[in-house]
Amino acid sequence: MASALPQKIPFSQQVISVLWPSFAVAIVATGLFFSAFHPRDLVPFDLDIDVSPIAAYSIGFFLFWILGILSSYGTLYFTVSNARFLGKQET
Repeated sequence: MASALPQKIPFSQQVISVLWPSFAVAIVATGLFFSAFHPRDLVPFDLDIDVSPIAAYSIGFFLFWILGILSSYGTLYFTVSNARFLGKQET
């Protein structure tokens, strides 16, 4: 029986399948997080850090995006490796 999955997923498709969902999740996570917390309240030990709220929102967005990228890449990696493993077992 022939495998329905291609042997190699194009690199551009892999990149898009990782970056796009993680970008969407970062938007939602940033909105929810900063709806509950003001950037001024996140400074530990009452340190005097001069960061504008827009910079704090940007930093938070990129941190959430990196977290989403790691999660999406893990999903892609395990899905592809599992599909290859199952494809080898069929033969």
